[in-house]
Amino acid sequence: MDHADRFIDLSLADADLAASHVLAAYILKPADGYDFLKTVTHFAAESGCGTQVPLANEDAFSRTLDVIAYQAEASNGLVKLAFPLALFDFNMSDGKASITSFLNLLAGNTQGMAEIADLKLHDFHLPESYLKAFDGPQITIAKHWTHLGRDEAAGGMIVGAILKPKLGLRPKALADAAYKFWLGGDLVENDQPQGNQSFAPLADTLPLMADALKRAQDETGAAKIFSVNITADDPTEMDMRTEAALEAFKATPNSLAFHIDAYIAGPMALTYACRTLPYFISAHRAGHAAVTSQRSNRGYSAFVLTKINRLMGASGIHTGTMGFGRMEGNEADRPIACMIAQNVAQGPYFEQNWHGMKRSAAIVSGGINALRLPSFLQNLGHSNFILAAGGGAFGHIDGPTAGALSLRQAEACWLARADPFDFAADHPEFARAFLSFEQDADIIHPGWRTALPHDITNQ
Repeated sequence: MDHADRFIDLSLADADLAASHVLAAYILKPADGYDFLKTVTHFAAESGCGTQVPLANEDAFSRTLDVIAYQAEASNGLVKLAFPLALFDFNMSDGKASITSFLNLLAGNTQGMAEIADLKLHDFHLPESYLKAFDGPQITIAKHWTHLGRDEAAGGMIVGAILKPKLGLRPKALADAAYKFWLGGDLVENDQPQGNQSFAPLADTLPLMADALKRAQDETGAAKIFSVNITADDPTEMDMRTEAALEAFKATPNSLAFHIDAYIAGPMALTYACRTLPYFISAHRAGHAAVTSQRSNRGYSAFVLTKINRLMGASGIHTGTMGFGRMEGNEADRPIACMIAQNVAQGPYFEQNWHGMKRSAAIVSGGINALRLPSFLQNLGHSNFILAAGGGAFGHIDGPTAGALSLRQAEACWLARADPFDFAADHPEFARAFLSFEQDADIIHPGWRTALPHDITNQ
């Protein structure tokens, strides 16, 4: 006997449910031979208390907790579910909400249902009472802006770099690379696989990085920041890496931040770091495309991943480059950056009010260089984020110091709404970026070879 019709009510709308339920929007395609509406009702049943057959031990109370499908459009596959708040798990220790429980319900066992060919979570909405049960960020980008001597409300782009090459540099070479970038930039971050490799143990690397940072600060007269990767399999190891960093940077503690590979290590690692460290915590999303890729029809989207990282408390979240870099994405990804940095923001299907939860900063990485940056800024509409360039800094023809300066100059060019060729005449590092990234220059600025001053491009 199929009783799944109790799990669908298409007379309901967002407004009827938003105050008392978590709402979720999916794109669903049934497997061959399965009816769309019948599959939707089974999906709703399996998402909560039910299944496809009546259960002998159900009671009246459990039926009040049904997950309801309230929108189902066969033409485009859009399905919206409403999850009663009582279904979600809360900590015994402090009553806080759990992202693990959240993902279990919204993107858990139902991903393996045989009658579903495609199922991807694209957006969700949290009511105020549930949202406020999450930590949210404790430390924001304002800490970095204050350290750098900038306006703490809108301090502009933090010129940062991910250390390249991502693996293979020994401690002194790693510190030298950071030092050279810091001479022109603000922040250096470990790349996501950099940790405690045999050729670069943290015990040797961290003191050299601290010394390089101090020398760069002394030489430039400007504050610098280092974000160290403490990702590990267990909290004890994370604590050990943290203590090693704090000891190495004890003379410049305000220059220190921490980095977690949040998708690979999971919600526990990010939550633990955010709860135990009064520092800026970056959430890297390495590995996420296995689930979030635009070419994947299962899992959940990059938008969803970014939004849950804000809930968990990440100070900064790697958001990609919206198609302006070398990683997958497009201009329509702009709501990702807006959703984590605004108090009220529109997602693909729901508007989310964050009810005063502190904002997370976008960390932009993945193939951005000085030539690609202005178009990215134009699409985003502001430069209040952290740039974490890799090849865009270390691939500059004149080295990472010039690479950092070229990125800073690219922001200045965009802020001034200046003609790039005119701007390049007085900013040699920006001008030399055309030679450094010739393929991009040919696409973005055709004619650059004759438009730029010969003496600048051929130094």
